[in-house]
Amino acid sequence: MKIIKKGWLHIVMGLMMMGYVACSKNGDQSAPPSVQKITLLDSTLQDSSFTKALPNTLILVTGQNLHGMVKVLFNNQEAYFNPTYNTSTHLIIVIPEKAPTEAIDPQVPNKIKFITTHGEFEYNFVIDIPPPSIASISNENALPGDSVFVNGSSMYLISKVVLPGNREITDLTTNPAGTRIGFVMPDLGSDTGRLVIHAKYGAAMSDGPLNDHESGDVISNLTNTDEPGEKPVFNWAWWGAVRTSDPVLFPGTRGGYLQSVFGGLGPNAGDWWNDNRSGNFTNVPMFTSGIPNAEAGNYALKFEMNTKEAWSAGIMVLRFNDKFCYRFMPYLSAADGKFSTKNKWQTVTIPISQFRQTADGIEGTGAPAQMFADILKKDTVIFGYRFITEKDPVDVYNAAFDNFRIIKIK
Repeated sequence: MKIIKKGWLHIVMGLMMMGYVACSKNGDQSAPPSVQKITLLDSTLQDSSFTKALPNTLILVTGQNLHGMVKVLFNNQEAYFNPTYNTSTHLIIVIPEKAPTEAIDPQVPNKIKFITTHGEFEYNFVIDIPPPSIASISNENALPGDSVFVNGSSMYLISKVVLPGNREITDLTTNPAGTRIGFVMPDLGSDTGRLVIHAKYGAAMSDGPLNDHESGDVISNLTNTDEPGEKPVFNWAWWGAVRTSDPVLFPGTRGGYLQSVFGGLGPNAGDWWNDNRSGNFTNVPMFTSGIPNAEAGNYALKFEMNTKEAWSAGIMVLRFNDKFCYRFMPYLSAADGKFSTKNKWQTVTIPISQFRQTADGIEGTGAPAQMFADILKKDTVIFGYRFITEKDPVDVYNAAFDNFRIIKIK
């Protein structure tokens, strides 16, 4: 629920004056409290009372004998309030972020309890649950039988997950925090589409399609003509990293993939063309005339990645049109400074708006892409990656990549 705070201080001062006048007229300071309505603080919306709201919502309580407030509890969770804004007729308060909801406790009372120095009062009020939100999917190109995890927020009271081909999954695992859903991937055949979560308080759709490894969005799936596993989308320039289809080395993929494996790489190694440290692809015409005019943030580069060794130094420079680059260093956000997929395929998503030009001789540190057309050259995609080091050396690196694609995410 949107909270409008414009001019709220003037409203508070006015309400305090109204409360003062009301107290003076009523004279009785010992009568029990009562609540007439709860609204948003914005004066233009105060005629619209409501009986439910999301946590963190700033609300205005209107009633009688509300002075001398000692405690306010939302489903028995105490909420902070500023006594300065407590009058006989009004109370301004924020619903606690951690107020219990139906998602945590099905028997939650759905009440606000007001405790004053001269009595108590309970008011029926539901703490809403936000609709679910999807942040990422562990592997958007998982094989049948693989475990898949959907990460996000507010994923409570889930009734089903719908996959491409209208396949409904109800055998799900969830965590109490509502941040993860797990299921086993069925056989999707050739169906491609977005995952949808259906919950009691809303639905959420993934930002990219599942099972998308051979569509027109794919730059390369590294599978060549007459090779098994998938419809070939090759577009590889025949040099750089090692192309293989070994199902034992990096299990869980279809057809071909690239492996970059090297070690003993010292600091400031810019010779990316050595030691299997690059992925090079041919120019790929992919898009219709309207798409290049879209905002860069509406699209993303996606690919699957699999690491045999933890990655803790060095930079994988992802490059479009030899001009816009992204310095891919996922270990920087890892808790221990080491990024690892534990020899499982994992989907990576990087919005095109995060690709930047060169600044001060360093790729990927300048102005960001604004339009999709920025990363194109005559309506074709020129893409590749290069692994370099700066101040930190790399003792060993062993990772595989597959299904490079550009997806509309907004």
